[in-house]
Formats: sequence, structure tokens, C-alpha cells
Amino acid sequence: MNTTITASAPGKLVMSGEYAVIDGAPAVSLAINRRAKVTVHAAADGCVLEVITANHRQFSFSWHSSGEILFTGEQPADRGTLLTVLLKHLANSLPSTMPSVRIVIDSSEFYAVESRQKLGLGSSAAVCVALTAALHRLFSVQLELHELCYRVHADFQNGKGSGIDVATSLHGGVIQFQTLSTGLPQTRYLHWPEGLYMLPVWTGHAASTSSMLAQLDRLKADQPARYLGLIDALAQVATQLCAEWQRNNITGLLDLLALYGDGLGQLDETACVGIYSPEHIEFQHRAASIGAVYKPSGAGGGDFGLVFSDSSASIEQLAAEFGSAVVLSNWSESVAGLELSD
Repeated sequence: MNTTITASAPGKLVMSGEYAVIDGAPAVSLAINRRAKVTVHAAADGCVLEVITANHRQFSFSWHSSGEILFTGEQPADRGTLLTVLLKHLANSLPSTMPSVRIVIDSSEFYAVESRQKLGLGSSAAVCVALTAALHRLFSVQLELHELCYRVHADFQNGKGSGIDVATSLHGGVIQFQTLSTGLPQTRYLHWPEGLYMLPVWTGHAASTSSMLAQLDRLKADQPARYLGLIDALAQVATQLCAEWQRNNITGLLDLLALYGDGLGQLDETACVGIYSPEHIEFQHRAASIGAVYKPSGAGGGDFGLVFSDSSASIEQLAAEFGSAVVLSNWSESVAGLELSD
């Protein structure tokens, strides 16, 4: 191995389609310029996985052409699990003699600097995309990269989730995402609507998406008709919202974003998912007091919420009130997706 391979992928914020996207509804997502970075380069004395999150740790390992990986000494958590899952998918593409490498996974941009809490911007998907791309290049894998990323992340999450976070990390920008009846993801780029202003606001704590999805699964199992009714209602709004997004109909978009937030509230009340935490409720009231629309982004519970308005002055006012510690003011609609070089 004579080259250093670098890969990076952005995080995400979901604009609309939360929960319903799992059952095939269209969703809108935005890539955020917080990037997971992976570097793979030759090592002289054995393999090392270097993980940089809110702290910095190193783990020694050995890997084999069978796709098996063995960590010696202290065991890594999620990043090690992800690498293990990825190696299994690459088992048929690995060389008979595996190289000695240092793999550096840096997702520190997805953590709050002072509190060291995870921000909830899709770090696991961004790391998955960057790591998969780097090893795909290292081993000259013939498998299609995008499909491999979806498969690896799905296995890493035990089949949970829609894949929208992976799609956003891969493509960047603003995308409309939908899983077709064939099971294949469909992604298209969108333009940011002229005259729509947004303020991402952090609740101050992370949420457990897996536990929230588990709660939703209980509703699906116990009250399937009720579950389908709530999801169908969300799906109808999500479909209309995508159409209005493409038409640049700001008034219609704001009405539908508010309606989608109401639908999430009904789902939350029925399934006790915990989508609307006290912080989300407070932010919603503060946005409504100046005529803006607020809704949680993604699974809710914690992480980020989004304020939407047709007034830049209203957004600036709220940004000043919330303070720089809880807002993401430097977002852009043109953040690049996966970047790979060697």
C-alpha cells in the first residue's frame, strides 16, 4: 500500500417525511457541513483503529482475508462494530494477504465542543459512507459503492431506518428521498425554495433513535390499523410538501410543514415515542409567537429542531434570542456529498 486514502461525508438534517419515510413516503433532507473524515494509510507495526469523537482512542486489531476482524485488548464500541460489519460485506473482495494499516475515523465535528454531547446530525451514516468508500478504494472492490453503503448501514442498524441519512451523506445538497416498492432507494436533487428561511436549533441533548423506533414498532404490532392511519396521514402531507417544494410555493410549504409537525404530535401522543420533548415544545411556542413554524428534525426527542419562516428578520430575531450555543447558523444548501481521494 503506497498511498493514503482519505474520504469524508456530511451529516444531515431531515426537513420533512420523518417516520413516514420508513414506510415509503417521500422525505426531504439537507446535507450539513459537519463532516466525518476517514484516513487509511500504511502502518509499519500492525493494524490500528484510531477513533476521534468527543475524545481520542486507539484500538489494535488484526484482519483476515475471510472478512474476520479481531480486536486485541480494549474493544471499540460503534466504530468497531461498523468496521466489523463492513469487512463481512467485503469478504469476497479481500486480498489473500491483508495490508497493515492505520484507520483514522474522525467524527468530532458531530459533537458539541463544551458538553461533548452528540449533536444528532447523522454521524453514524456519515462515518459509514466515508469508511465504506475508503475501504472500497483500498481493496478495489467491484461492488457498486452506493448500494454497498446502504447495505452496510442497514446491517449496522439491524435493519432499522430508511436510508435517508446514508443518501444525504452520499449525495450532499438538498435531496428528496424515497424507498420504492422494489426496496431500492430513489434520490433526486432539489433547489432550496427562494423566500424560505430556516434556523436549525439544538435542544441541548441527544436522543436515542433506536429506542424511539422500537416504541413505534410496538404501536405497529399492537394497533396496526391505528399505526397505518397515522402513517398514511403523514405520508399524504409529505407527498404534498414535496410537490409544493418543487413549485417554490412558500405559503403552501409553511402550512404543510406545520401540518406535518401536528401529525408528528398525533403519532407521538398515540405511540408515546417521545418526539416532542419539553425543549421541542418550548421552541415551538417561541417560534409561533413571532408567526414562524417549528418542527423536530428526524426522530425528535432531542437533537435538532427546525424553525421555518418567510421572513429573514424573524429568523434573525430567533437566532439572537436562542444564542450561538444552540443554533446552527452556518448551514448551506450546497454542501458536497461524499469526497474521496488517494
